[in-house]
Amino acid sequence: MNDRAVLAELESMSEPSTDATFVSPSATVGLWRVLNAMRDGWFLEKRLRGVARMIADDARGRGMRAEQMIVALKRDWPKLLESRRAPGEAELHMLAERLVSFCIHEYYAPRAMEPCVVQRCRAG
Repeated sequence: MNDRAVLAELESMSEPSTDATFVSPSATVGLWRVLNAMRDGWFLEKRLRGVARMIADDARGRGMRAEQMIVALKRDWPKLLESRRAPGEAELHMLAERLVSFCIHEYYAPRAMEPCVVQRCRAG
């Protein structure tokens, strides 16, 4: 599928009718912690990567493609910042870019085997 076809398909997707966001509550809280730290002059890259990992796992679990995940994340970005005291515009832009990059990286990263799967393989 070429880029134009993917973009056309993404644009034709209907918007969800609820106010719920694509980002899970756990990932939202993690993002809020990153925002709070940024306001205080800190950037928690490891925590932001953890948020990205949760978002990517949720997207894969829902059967979404990476492009759909990014569209949903960008659509929900304003909702995630509601009622939060956000850092400056430049910091928010950097945070959004980093989050998108980390989400793409995590989406395509090899998935670790879960311990129960490993144990079943050893058991035969």
